[in-house]
Amino acid sequence: MPGAVVAIMIAGLLIWDVPRNKVEMLLEKSSIEKVANNYLMAEKEGDLKQAYALLAPSSVYKKTHSYDQFLKDIINNPPVKINTYRIVNIYRLRDNDMRKDYPDVDKFVQVEVDVTFKHSGENSVFNYSFTFLKEKGNWYKG
Repeated sequence: MPGAVVAIMIAGLLIWDVPRNKVEMLLEKSSIEKVANNYLMAEKEGDLKQAYALLAPSSVYKKTHSYDQFLKDIINNPPVKINTYRIVNIYRLRDNDMRKDYPDVDKFVQVEVDVTFKHSGENSVFNYSFTFLKEKGNWYKG
């Protein structure tokens, strides 16, 4: 009998996980979308200070590169310029189950974006999936 109770409890937790994730996505989606839009707009407009500020503090890049080093990287390797972007989907919101590797990250989420670049024209749409991270209550570009 105790085995049956454990099995029922495990099944209940698995069944509860799906609605919990949907509710969590509803609660987080507007914050994620706002940060993603802010990051992409900063990239598009060349607002490098804002783009750098929206990089996750725990990222290896940000931990090893000051803002001045970031600017030097941009000057030495200019990125392609975003012409247009559209957030297509926000999905796969999940808790950090890799705390050993990413101790400061609370959650991960994927943001799917269609992008056109100035050099390739309006008809060349590129689709990307960016990872965003939640750290200490705030969302950042991963």
